[in-house]
Amino acid sequence: MQTTKVILLRHGECEGGNILRGQIDVALTEQGKKQMQTALSPLFSNEFSNEFSGTLSDESPDDCLPDIVMSSPLIRCAKVAQQFAEKHQLGFVIEDRFKELNFGDWDGKTFDTLYQCYAAELDAYWANPWKIPPPNGESMQAFEYRIGDAWQSMLEAHQGQCVLLVTHGGVIRHLIAKALGVSQAGGFYTSLKLPYAAKVEIDVLHDSDKQYMTLNWG
Repeated sequence: MQTTKVILLRHGECEGGNILRGQIDVALTEQGKKQMQTALSPLFSNEFSNEFSGTLSDESPDDCLPDIVMSSPLIRCAKVAQQFAEKHQLGFVIEDRFKELNFGDWDGKTFDTLYQCYAAELDAYWANPWKIPPPNGESMQAFEYRIGDAWQSMLEAHQGQCVLLVTHGGVIRHLIAKALGVSQAGGFYTSLKLPYAAKVEIDVLHDSDKQYMTLNWG
C-alpha cells in the first residue's frame, strides 16, 4: 500500500476588488503575494522568501518538500506556483482542468452589480448550484466531473508522492466534500469558509484498486 499526500493551496487576494472570480484571469495583489508567502513559509528557502519580501526568512526550510507542483493555469495560481517549483528545482505541471468554475455571464462582475441584476437567480444558485447553472456558464455537474477526472489523473501519475496543488476555492471545496463523502448538499460550498491562501491536506491511501481519503485541516 502507498499513500499520496496532496497539499491543496488556495491562491491569495486578487486584483479587481469584490468581484465573482471564476475563470477571469486576474493577478494577485501585493497582499495576496504576502499571504502566499506565509502559507508556503515552511517550504520556502531563504532565497525564495527574499524575492517576495526583500528580507530573509527566519523560518528553516521544511525537509519534506513536495515532489511535484501542479497548478491551475490562471495567473493568480500559476505565477507563484511556478516560481516556487523553479526555486526548489521541482517538477511543475499546469493542469487546465483544475481551473475554477466558469460563471459565464456573471464572471468578473462585482457582487453589487450581480445582486442588482440577478438577485433571485444568485440566491437560487447558491442554495443549489447542481440545479441551476450560471447563465452561459458551467454546470456544477460538469465542474465536478472535470475536477474528479483531473484528480484521478494526478493520483495515477504521482502515486506515493507529495503533490502541492495550487488552485481555487471552488476546487478545494469540492475536494473537501469528496474526502468527506458529501455529495450535492445544498449550501455546503457557501457554508464552508476558505480564506485566501488556505491550506488543506488530503492523504490518499492506495490499496490495490481502492482509494481511501483522509482530510487534514488545521
